[in-house]
Amino acid sequence: MKQKGSMTIAMSLMLLAFLPLIAVTIRASQTACARVQSVNGIDTALYSLFSEYDKELLETYNLFFLDAGYGTGKLDIGQMISQAEHYAKPVLSSGMTRCSIQACGAEGFRLASDRKGKAVEQQIIRYMKGNLGAAGIEKLKDKLEENRTILQQQEEIQAQGMEETVPENAAPMEGISAENNPLEIIKSLKNNGFLGLVLPADTQVSEKVQPLGEVLSHRTIETGQGDFAQMDVKSSVTDKLLIQEYVLEKLGTFTEPGKEGALDYQAEYVLGGKASDKENLSYVVNRLLLIRKTANLAFLYMDAQKRAELEACAAALSFLLLIPEGMELVQGVLAAGWAYVESLSDVRILLSGGKVPLIKDSTAWKTQLENLNQNTSITGGRGLDYEEYLRILFTFAPKEKSLMRTMDMIEQNICKTEGRENFRFDVCVDAVSLSFLIKGPNNMTWQADRFYTYDM
Repeated sequence: MKQKGSMTIAMSLMLLAFLPLIAVTIRASQTACARVQSVNGIDTALYSLFSEYDKELLETYNLFFLDAGYGTGKLDIGQMISQAEHYAKPVLSSGMTRCSIQACGAEGFRLASDRKGKAVEQQIIRYMKGNLGAAGIEKLKDKLEENRTILQQQEEIQAQGMEETVPENAAPMEGISAENNPLEIIKSLKNNGFLGLVLPADTQVSEKVQPLGEVLSHRTIETGQGDFAQMDVKSSVTDKLLIQEYVLEKLGTFTEPGKEGALDYQAEYVLGGKASDKENLSYVVNRLLLIRKTANLAFLYMDAQKRAELEACAAALSFLLLIPEGMELVQGVLAAGWAYVESLSDVRILLSGGKVPLIKDSTAWKTQLENLNQNTSITGGRGLDYEEYLRILFTFAPKEKSLMRTMDMIEQNICKTEGRENFRFDVCVDAVSLSFLIKGPNNMTWQADRFYTYDM
């Protein structure tokens, strides 16, 4: 039996009322879908853009940056925006909604060199925290604090001076003569220049020179746009320590040369900031001599046997120079000179890969006052090595200078790589804020702002 269906007038009227609502719902869904597609397209664009990070910076120095110079060494934000648009278009144009980019602009971007390398500093600190761990950082802090306390105590001992002596109670040291005059030997050593006296035998000092006008910390550099205050991280007392550990891990030293680069003694450059390896090594050696001279003087002042030797030698010299009343003055000059000669021996040991204790004792003392011309042993089996003494020097170096000079070396090292001659840190981006004007279905347009950084 066939049944016939029919639609009442009331039902027809209801459908007519619902059709506009259905149409509006479909259109709203289409718009919502287009907006979601736009967000996906923009996110894809930013992820793809920042996936072009500089691989050498990451693999060698554990730093995430996008080279916005694209090999030219000149900041090209237009190219960066074009790249973002290129990556967004396939996603936006797909599907039924088919959106398109009407315009795209950079609201802001942060360069590696902005605010004296703040972005680089944050990445270094994050990397070193993960690399060392909390226990390792605490161990380093404790050791440096211990060394700092020792240095302070030695300076206090030096400032107090040596106990006064009674000239007539000192027996002159045998063997002191016009030909074997410790004061003349000390004078001759100082006049000959200290660098040649501390270098291990057959050592050739690097002749490399890096013109300072070319490095990041000395030339006029590009600046970013926007303040990016939301990315600031509160400074910590360990920041400086982590930067110095990064330098010693990534850059070469005199005793542990790194990979081929602009200079051979790169950690020494971070400390000295000079144009040549020789100047930077001289800077570091001079400061090591100062540290060791203070420590050696403190030992001479405190050790009874060494004080007796100083008195005996001063007595012999005062009679030799016909100034017996000047024995106390001669003794003071002699002590400073002997400490200096011992310091030359200490630094020679360090540069040879040996160790020297911060606090000397009689078994660690190398030079003999009655024969200062004698070549001393360059072996050192206990104490701190050259790298550990560099850590002490870094504690006196300003963090900002150390960071910028570290960036100098990284930049110039990369420039030595074939095809990377134009690499510049001040065109490297780690954060960007882009604004997109999107055209969607039914000629609708809307603005989408997105922020992206490697520090997320």
